[in-house]
Amino acid sequence: MAPVGGVAEQALNVGGKIKLLGTPGTYTLGTDGNQPTIYRTIPVTGGLYPFNNYDNLVIQGGYATRDIIFVTGTTPAPRLTITGSGNVGIGTNITGTYKLAVEGTIGARKVKVTTTAWADFVFHPDYDLPSLAEVESFIKTNGHLPEIPSEKEVMETGIDLGDMNKKLLQKVEELTLYLIELKKENAGIKKQYGEQIDALLKRIETLEKQ
Repeated sequence: MAPVGGVAEQALNVGGKIKLLGTPGTYTLGTDGNQPTIYRTIPVTGGLYPFNNYDNLVIQGGYATRDIIFVTGTTPAPRLTITGSGNVGIGTNITGTYKLAVEGTIGARKVKVTTTAWADFVFHPDYDLPSLAEVESFIKTNGHLPEIPSEKEVMETGIDLGDMNKKLLQKVEELTLYLIELKKENAGIKKQYGEQIDALLKRIETLEKQ
C-alpha cells in the first residue's frame, strides 16, 4: 500500500525546502501549528545525524511550561529531562528547585564544591572556643556535636556538601586547639612534678648525710 501522497518510502529527493502544513521559512523542513519543527538532519546508516563543524545542534522548547524529554528503552521511560525553567533531571522528570536532579548513583573522578566561607575563623584570637565540659553537656542533651545536624535532620533534608565540609573542618580545628591546650597542661604538670621530685631527692640526700 502506497503512503499518503503516493510517494514510496525513501523515494522523495528534494533539493530545496519542504513545507508541512505551512511554510518552512529558513529551515530545511518546517511545520506550522502544533507540529514539530526540524531544523536540519542528515540521516545515515546507524541512525546518526552528523553536523558540520560549523553547525550547532539546537533542540528548542519554546515555552517555559514545556519540557524537553529524552526517552529510551523497550518500555519507554524518561532518561533525561530539561525543564522549561532550565533544570535538568537524569533518571527523573521531577527536578524540584534543583538545577540538576539525579535519581540514582553518580560516579565521578573528582567533585569540586565552591564555598564563600571556610572554618579558619576558629584560629582567630577572638574565637570563643567552648570548653570540653560545655561540649560534653551539649552531647548528653542533644546526642550530637554542636553546630552539626542531627541524624533526624540529615535523613529528612540531606546535607549541603560544602557546608558540611566546613563544619567538619571546624570541629577538627577545635579538636586541634583542645590538643594544643592539653599538651600545654601536661607540660606544666610534668614540670611541676619534676620540680617536686628534685626537691624530694635533695631532702633525701640531705637526710642521708646526717
